[in-house]
Amino acid sequence: MLILHHDVTSPASAVAVLRLQPLADAGAHVWFAGIDVLGLAIAIPPTLDLLAELERYRDRAAELGLELHRPSRQPPTLDCHLVGDLAEESGVGAAWRQATLRAYWSEDRDVCDHAELRALGAEIGLSDAEVAARLSDPAARRGLMSRMTAQRHRGIGGVPVLEAGGAFVPADLDDDDLAQLAWG
Repeated sequence: MLILHHDVTSPASAVAVLRLQPLADAGAHVWFAGIDVLGLAIAIPPTLDLLAELERYRDRAAELGLELHRPSRQPPTLDCHLVGDLAEESGVGAAWRQATLRAYWSEDRDVCDHAELRALGAEIGLSDAEVAARLSDPAARRGLMSRMTAQRHRGIGGVPVLEAGGAFVPADLDDDDLAQLAWG
């Protein structure tokens, strides 16, 4: 199985998600694992690293169908990933990833705001009650935070990171190597 560790606020992650999703849709063994790389409690202005990454990946994202605009903020994404877990469990994980990437990068929506997350959930068919319940579930929050901390202890700092058979691999592999890993 190939695991993509990603975050919605990373342009490189957006490109990796857009490259891997068609393989997953075709039946390749790909799993998407969200991680809040900054681990902040509040949104901050876009960092210089994010802006440099945006310039590097803007054209490739556009080729893959996503317009990357300069965001007004770099929010914490733990809550976004909480709903992402719910979306995966409900069979709409791919739609969630697409919706959150579009919302953050093309529409400058705040992907840590609970009202926005509930609206995005409704756009992909999740019930408002389910999304609200997940966002207010302290056990789900602690569990996700614990999983993210464990991933950091394993060496995942920046994203995107591919994991193949327990080994970390750069996500910017060429298309043939990426497909070989996904179908392996």
